[in-house]
Amino acid sequence: MHISEPAEYAILGQLHERSMHGYEMYQQFESGILGQIVHLEMSQMYAFLKKLERLQYIAAEIAPQGTRPPRKIFHLTTAGQVVFQEWLLQPTEKPRDIRILFLIKLYFVERFFPAQTSQLLQEQIESCQHFLAHLETIQSTTELQSEDARFFDQVVRGSRVHQTIALLEWLHDLQTQEKQRTQAAQRA
Repeated sequence: MHISEPAEYAILGQLHERSMHGYEMYQQFESGILGQIVHLEMSQMYAFLKKLERLQYIAAEIAPQGTRPPRKIFHLTTAGQVVFQEWLLQPTEKPRDIRILFLIKLYFVERFFPAQTSQLLQEQIESCQHFLAHLETIQSTTELQSEDARFFDQVVRGSRVHQTIALLEWLHDLQTQEKQRTQAAQRA
């Protein structure tokens, strides 16, 4: 068993900031930027918390609440801290993961390690450039039997190339914005 859902990394990121109970995490998630990136139901939140606890990335302490049932207050373990930080500072391998995983990474890098933002952007650009070069050199390795199959193979590959090019343009724009923001902060 390992982390397989983007929301699980988002939970680790929330707990990197401070300990909190599940409903509080859910409320922050739903009312904040993370909720715009990943959809999460409350039942999923509790399932992910149990999974992360089994993986020993988080731990819980029981906090009494007077006459109400006690709450579990979750915190990040050392193992969870290591897993989160290693994941956070690596670019995503596939462009399709940028829409969710990279945005989560960028969100938390900005919050916790803002000096690493430029490096993450540069490494993500390089990763996309490598993926694009790979796409552009792919030759059909299977003998396609019909003209329609060859055409569809070209359509799929062309779509992936154009999507990766668009992502690269967006990443370059982000990189420019980050440089301008850093320069403005240094002048202030």
